[in-house]
Amino acid sequence: MAHTSEDNVRKLELPGTELMRSLVQWTLKNPLAFELQQRLSNNYTNVRTEFAGILDRSNLRILDVGCSTGTCAGQIIDMGANAYTGVDVVSQYIEIAQRRHPRGTFIAMDARRMTFPKEHFDVAMFVGVLHHMDDELAADCLAEVRRVIRPGGYVVVAEPIFTPGMLFSNFLLSLDRGRYIRDEPGYRGLFDGYEITRQRFFKLSIHRFCSFVLTPRLAGMGVNNVR
Repeated sequence: MAHTSEDNVRKLELPGTELMRSLVQWTLKNPLAFELQQRLSNNYTNVRTEFAGILDRSNLRILDVGCSTGTCAGQIIDMGANAYTGVDVVSQYIEIAQRRHPRGTFIAMDARRMTFPKEHFDVAMFVGVLHHMDDELAADCLAEVRRVIRPGGYVVVAEPIFTPGMLFSNFLLSLDRGRYIRDEPGYRGLFDGYEITRQRFFKLSIHRFCSFVLTPRLAGMGVNNVR
């Protein structure tokens, strides 16, 4: 069972919070409004810094699960030097992403049932995606990613967490459309079939994120530690 932070959310709620949450979620259903929110609210270059040594290479096949409008990938991936593929179930996001980033490949696809061949990618990304998924959906997507990632490849994960003392961050997270913001053990519990080669924390905008570098767990395969 996921260690979500629903109890923390309820404790943070003030009068009118539910109405505000509904308004925010209604507004962000518009793909252009969502893209604008991403551009204004998130400093994705911190993600690139957090995963330097993995994402700053060239000649990689990179899979971005839940790529949305491509705003994050456009800031952290050199799509000219790598074969980047972003997938998302929302076709309107894909249309925007392909217009904004023509050097990448964007496909409307369910990450539980991808059409890519086995062991096709060197790196897969989940950036701010798992907190939108319940345990079953997250596990299914991670299992499918394990199929398409090559042995020795990496899966990088960055997800928000509630943090004591960060009141404004916690309040904004309580309005987030993702209803599965987990604590650190909750995210770790999703990674069945993977080795966690690195785990730490970093700041993204005003929020505290936990980050993980994973490798597929295969019999007889050593783990490549990342620093």
